[in-house]
Amino acid sequence: MPSNPPRRTKHDACSLLKPVRKAAGSVRDMDVLTADLIRLQKNGNSDSIVRLVEHLATQRNENAIKLLDTVADQLRPARRSLKQYAEIIESVASGKKPVRSEVAHTLDSTNGSGSTADALIAELSRWPTLTALSIHEFRLKVKELRYILQVYLDADQKFIEALGNVKEEIGEWHDWQQLAEIAHEVLDANGDRQLREQIENAGKLKLTRALAVSNSLRRRFLSPRRRRRTKAS
Repeated sequence: MPSNPPRRTKHDACSLLKPVRKAAGSVRDMDVLTADLIRLQKNGNSDSIVRLVEHLATQRNENAIKLLDTVADQLRPARRSLKQYAEIIESVASGKKPVRSEVAHTLDSTNGSGSTADALIAELSRWPTLTALSIHEFRLKVKELRYILQVYLDADQKFIEALGNVKEEIGEWHDWQQLAEIAHEVLDANGDRQLREQIENAGKLKLTRALAVSNSLRRRFLSPRRRRRTKAS
């Protein structure tokens, strides 16, 4: 009778820290969007920018309160679980346990999808034509693959670097897209039209860049001829 796959427990560090990361990300988003918005200030529209910045500041304060509450709820169990992971890392560093088998087991048992590097590479190589509707999901898979490859000593560092570039470029586009959605809700369609158009145009430029970098990654590392070379240098 086949053995059951490892189950995630209530003390699993990944599951415990996920709500903390999500809450912290909401605070981070408001900081990034504010910084992006301020960079547009040199082009005028100061009144429109001030109102939008004030809205982002209010949202950030609300998100910060949620973050503090989440940290308080998860602190003790997450600390215990992280201690267990620290012991695993110490065992690997001391040579008591092999890096490849121990880390792979840890990733497979704590990763919700159970995806391996090979499976992710295969999935990304089969990805349909990238568009504004699919590129964010592509980024999530790229991000997951990069995290996994970073723990392997023999992984292709150029591939990891390229994955990082794709993650950053798509992330920047997503920030501007999020800012455009907020501006659409907060700003007036006529009185604030200039600022809204500037934000939308900046987002279009970021999307063009993100698509170019992502397609370059696919041609360079994920084509059928090169897939076998992506994990080892």
